Amino acid sequence: MGQASTGTNAAAAREFARADALERAGDLDAAEASFRGLASRFPNEPLLLNRLGLVLKGKGNFGEAEAHLRRAIALLPSEPTLHNNLGNVMRTRDQLPEAVACYRAAIALSPAYPEAYFNLGITLEDQGQLAEASDAVAKAVRLRPDYHQAATRLAALSYQQGEFATALVQADAALAIKPDFFDALYYRGLILSALERHDEALAVLEQARAARPENFEVALAIANNLQKADRNEEALAAFWAVMESAPRRVATHDDLNRLAWAAGRHDLFLRSFAYAREHEGERADLLCAEGEFRFRRNEDQAAEALFRRAKMLAPAQTSISASLARVLARQGKYDECFELLDVAIRGEPENTLYRNDYGIAQLMAGNPARALQCFEQTRMVAPHDQMALAGLCIALRETGDHRYFDLVDFDKYVRSYEITAPAGYADIRAFNDALAAELQKLHTFKVEPIEQTLRGGTQTSGLLFEKRSRIIEGVKEKIAEAVSDYIRHLPSDPNHPAAARAGGDFSFTHSWSCKLRSDGYHTNHVHPMGWISSAYYVSVPDEVEESRERAGWLKFGESNLALGERDRPENVVKPAVGRLVLFPSFYWHGTFPFSSSRDRLTIAFDVVPGAAHQNAASRGPY
Repeated sequence: MGQASTGTNAAAAREFARADALERAGDLDAAEASFRGLASRFPNEPLLLNRLGLVLKGKGNFGEAEAHLRRAIALLPSEPTLHNNLGNVMRTRDQLPEAVACYRAAIALSPAYPEAYFNLGITLEDQGQLAEASDAVAKAVRLRPDYHQAATRLAALSYQQGEFATALVQADAALAIKPDFFDALYYRGLILSALERHDEALAVLEQARAARPENFEVALAIANNLQKADRNEEALAAFWAVMESAPRRVATHDDLNRLAWAAGRHDLFLRSFAYAREHEGERADLLCAEGEFRFRRNEDQAAEALFRRAKMLAPAQTSISASLARVLARQGKYDECFELLDVAIRGEPENTLYRNDYGIAQLMAGNPARALQCFEQTRMVAPHDQMALAGLCIALRETGDHRYFDLVDFDKYVRSYEITAPAGYADIRAFNDALAAELQKLHTFKVEPIEQTLRGGTQTSGLLFEKRSRIIEGVKEKIAEAVSDYIRHLPSDPNHPAAARAGGDFSFTHSWSCKLRSDGYHTNHVHPMGWISSAYYVSVPDEVEESRERAGWLKFGESNLALGERDRPENVVKPAVGRLVLFPSFYWHGTFPFSSSRDRLTIAFDVVPGAAHQNAASRGPY
């Protein structure tokens, strides 16, 4: 090293070999000491600085690791591995743009550097640039065909982008390189589940679990796959086991209790929270999660008690103040509600949810002018916030503001289409009879989802329009034609929040089917995640189609806030088999109850402008 004598170089080489062996053995403290000693003797050796930086990274000393690697690059800027290693440190420090720059520098110096392409890909993935990440990882695979980690990541990226058939081919290629690679088994299971090949998915996920019995994610994937396969009792047992392994994880409690409710297992409903309290003590996030379930079940006093206990444990957490405020508003305790929302807004001034909650509470308290200010403030930050628009409509109506009639123009914005039957069916009723039979298979729950607006019926899970079914694909195609026409004929009005977003492309985001039994209905609601929303009538009881009392009909204009005589339906649409109704997602809508021995079966969906990835199943409207 350097200009030292031959004897010095030999001694240094022995010490370097010793430090290298210590690092490989996992003794990072001893390796660090040895490399530091060498670095003090040879301060201008870039490869030595590199090794010291890597040891420091392994110990979590990222700042000093970065400093040593930057010095090494200054001494030897043409060495691509130094740039790649610095990129790894910057990614670990969550400085992703800097990491990307490092990897690109490494690739510029060595265009055939598969590891740098792979690292670039996973960092772009971290930034949400999935298409660019796929290109980089694919380059890594082309440069090194036996690179099983990169081959697996390529499959994972395709899966995340909804390209499931491609992802399966890529996962199989990764397993051909390394048949027992856990990540490849895990992603192949996820991909097969997305393709609705649930038995195959379960088999490969069990292989992954056998390889890593303690892995939480694979156990969760098995539970999710069982639920998608409508094996609800097995799914509940699997979710319970996942919850037992990590009682603090709020998302597992949510999944377990939603499924328990919808599957009719009310004996199991909310028991997980008691289990977690027994084993982990009281935790603010779990108290809030249980409080939200109680709130949805209109158990306001129980929900209030849970939120208050959570607030005692985490007094500075603004989301708890907001949750408590919501339940207080519903009980008419407005003074404390407003105080709490003031605290939440001061803590998170950019959080539009809190401002919307404030506006809703002001409407409920009979202060529409103050509510109007809240919703207008939200729209300054988020002009397409559907809840703010919905609240704005009610506030304008309650204050007698003429702008209400420009926003809520049912003649212009609520439109009905009579869908024609795809080729191969005699008429629309024959088509919808076949479609109804297909949809009935998907209605496997016993009651409505707990978080939804439906009462007295069931709802399908996941994304209906992603189901691998020719008849569902057929109705989606016909519906897409109608949506295109609706968008094309929206008024040319840059001031209307629905018309102003009209353009070329659109995407279906949420899609689901609802089945209402006799006395069933939808509570009044809006669709916060949409732009255009819908109701398509697949099966309609005679009592609904022939009703003079509007039983089972779709209604518009009435909120769920019970504000008095003016808060009544202003527009109605009569259901009919094959009829599709489209309207802005911020329009308040619901249905009247009906009585019949037959079910009322519909498809609903939300549309947004442009492209939207649909990787995860959605639960539909809120």
